[in-house]
Amino acid sequence: MRIEYLADHVSHLPRLAEWHFAEFGYLNPSNSFERYVERLTAALQKSDLPTAFIALDDDSLLGSASLVRQTITHPQLSPWLSSVYVDLPHRGRGVASALVGRVERAAAEMGFDRIHLFTPSSEKLYAGLGWELMEYSHHHQLKIAIMSKALAR
Repeated sequence: MRIEYLADHVSHLPRLAEWHFAEFGYLNPSNSFERYVERLTAALQKSDLPTAFIALDDDSLLGSASLVRQTITHPQLSPWLSSVYVDLPHRGRGVASALVGRVERAAAEMGFDRIHLFTPSSEKLYAGLGWELMEYSHHHQLKIAIMSKALAR
């Protein structure tokens, strides 16, 4: 498995947009598949936000994670780990952890000393990777954990 910039593998963008729309669409019901394509297209860069990474096995897409300036909650905080997704057959094999680690390194390389995330269901995974709970919040009646992590430079 290797983690690379989505910008270097644009052919995977449509499939990734499908996955993100199916997995995260409920968080903002006004978003469409086309909006996910737009968001991923905006992340086709390597040295600025937003940026996106993908996990590959040969040329098979396993999952993704992004580093973004803002997300659907807490606009005063930045940057954010976002859209961590691993295709179902590849879960439980360390793909998500590798993607998270790569996003953390990218944030540190860009000069950030802290990174944030929100999760409705994966708090335990992130805690195991050294993320700390900041607070619980709500988004559209959904309880979410807001977490952060100090970055080593």
